[in-house]
Amino acid sequence: MKIDRLVSLGALAVIVAATACGAAQTGSAVPATPIPVAKGATSCGRLHSPTTTPTPITGVRVGSTIALATLNQQTLAYTADEDDNAVHVVDVDAHHELGETALDGRPSQLMFLPDGRLAVLLRDRAQIAVLEPGANAGDLETRCTVDVANEPVALALTPNDATLLVTSGWGRALSAFDASKLTKSFEVPLAREPRAVIVSDDGRFAYVSHAVGAQASRVALADQAVTPIMLREKDPGQEIMRRQLQKQIAEATKNGGAAPPWVVSQLEAMDKRAHPSCQGYALAKSVDPGGRILAPQVLVDNGEIEQRAQGYGNDQTPTEEADVAVIDATTGVPMASSLERTQQRGGWGIDRRTAQMPECILPRAAVVDPKTKSLFVSCLGIDEVVAYDSLAANPARAERRRWPVSSGPNGIALESAKNRAVVWSQFDRAVDVIDLGNSELHDDKGGPGPATVRVVMAPNATHKLSPALALGRLLFHSVGDGRVARDGRACASCHPDGRDDSLVWATPEGPRRSIMLAGRLEGTAPYSWSGREADLRAHLTTTFDRLNGSGGGLKSLELEALLVYVESLAPPSPSSRGSGNDGDVKVQQGAAFFASPSVGCAGCHSGALATDNRRHDVGSKTDADRSGEFNTPSLHLVSGAGPYFHDGRYKTLHEVLIQPGDKMGHTSQLSEREIDALEAYVSTL
Repeated sequence: MKIDRLVSLGALAVIVAATACGAAQTGSAVPATPIPVAKGATSCGRLHSPTTTPTPITGVRVGSTIALATLNQQTLAYTADEDDNAVHVVDVDAHHELGETALDGRPSQLMFLPDGRLAVLLRDRAQIAVLEPGANAGDLETRCTVDVANEPVALALTPNDATLLVTSGWGRALSAFDASKLTKSFEVPLAREPRAVIVSDDGRFAYVSHAVGAQASRVALADQAVTPIMLREKDPGQEIMRRQLQKQIAEATKNGGAAPPWVVSQLEAMDKRAHPSCQGYALAKSVDPGGRILAPQVLVDNGEIEQRAQGYGNDQTPTEEADVAVIDATTGVPMASSLERTQQRGGWGIDRRTAQMPECILPRAAVVDPKTKSLFVSCLGIDEVVAYDSLAANPARAERRRWPVSSGPNGIALESAKNRAVVWSQFDRAVDVIDLGNSELHDDKGGPGPATVRVVMAPNATHKLSPALALGRLLFHSVGDGRVARDGRACASCHPDGRDDSLVWATPEGPRRSIMLAGRLEGTAPYSWSGREADLRAHLTTTFDRLNGSGGGLKSLELEALLVYVESLAPPSPSSRGSGNDGDVKVQQGAAFFASPSVGCAGCHSGALATDNRRHDVGSKTDADRSGEFNTPSLHLVSGAGPYFHDGRYKTLHEVLIQPGDKMGHTSQLSEREIDALEAYVSTL
């Protein structure tokens, strides 16, 4: 096991430095060279004969950071390296790197198209790059790039291989393209932070996970209707009461009436008490008849927000618990048994014979093995791949086996013919080849499984990470480090991708909404809703204290590295593609309202990041709050956040602009059209 790394992370500075400067690796690599679009190419089509180039392993219709193909009985792995802005090609059998192709952006996922072309999502460029394997096994040639909604993060194909689906995180969209011509068919708006996408066996529905928001989305591909699927913990008694309240609302409103306020408030209170989920990065599909969509996630106990807590959340129960939600692929209804928390949980053990293993609370990739019916999940933070029974009513309680892998596993592919899994680990920039052993996957003796083979990519001088940044990233994602949090959660638990979990937590100061970090730190001190931490170091110390972690246990080198990483977190790159003249006019009108003294927005939300960095009392104090004064939050990137205010009372930005009742600025005199213009402008900040 790799739990030892949590005991002595300080020693990793030496390892990280060695890796950054070029650790020894198996085999040699071809230097990365940017490849221009082929001369004379007028489409994304192939130029080489499929008989002379690698053949994708059939049946894989979901993207990942790793994809497999075969050539002359040799297995090749293609990996998306977001640190190097490149695709690596690795000979899985010979255990060495064959080549590296530089990209014009940061790749998030890749997947082979039916004809053998490789589709690569460029997350920071809002594009799909289409590449084709060349005559040499390690070569890739660019065919074209295609624009897509901002921040593309995941790929999938329909069962007939005709349609390519792409989810866009910051763009909050699902886009469909003709898989052959790469022409766009449609684009559907989605809820916050969509991630993985997978299509039902009948091709009728696309299922999309969301990194935050305790939900998945079901999209009917025929008419693009979107149905949210709530993935909260379900208590049978509470569900009966919920249905009764919903029935009362339906009866009251069927003839144009209004829902009784007490019914609405009671339903909202129930939603607040239900344990939400987070970390919805991955999806997989079971192989049983009809199929089930498997969604690794985490169930969160954020505490009673109407009361103050000693830390963040409930101090009496585990704050986060690994879960695998099971959704009926035919009906889109989640199985209640898969959303149940355990009544008690062991500690963060390091001896699997005497204690429970560390949980997979940062799941990042998933795939189902048709032979063993096992769900394989790559777990960031504990650097392991965990196999669950995919047919269990509650897969998270039906663990079969686990394997240690390199640091930062965020992609996994199966080669069933050779009974092995191939894992891409971003932090170590390494491929692990796992011998899956016997077909039952049981490990009754509690010992390690068959040895894995590790292939480390050649160092890239152009995109080399500093040792401090690499170490800080490890610390940010470390699960089970008691110096960060007593209950084992990582910084990334509440700040996935350096953003926010969309949750409101019970804290010693009252209810507090998680704040986005990426792109919103520089120039926004003091920190926290209270505005009492003058610098980031002080804010981290307060956070460690509330998490009951021994933050003082972090060595000076480690704390500095964590600060370096947090300050480096890049904001999403909002794309202006598709904005027309009408939109520009509306934004200009909204900007005028924002700056107008009669509206008053710019009085507090001033400067480049739209904050005056001061505390104000706008009448938002709750019974649980110690103080009614709150630090003015930056409006930078505010359109991608929500819910809003320190206690998350407003679900949408539109509500923020109209519901405070002139306690924060003066918008009551604005018409609905003018409010829309104001919202359009604020959304660009």
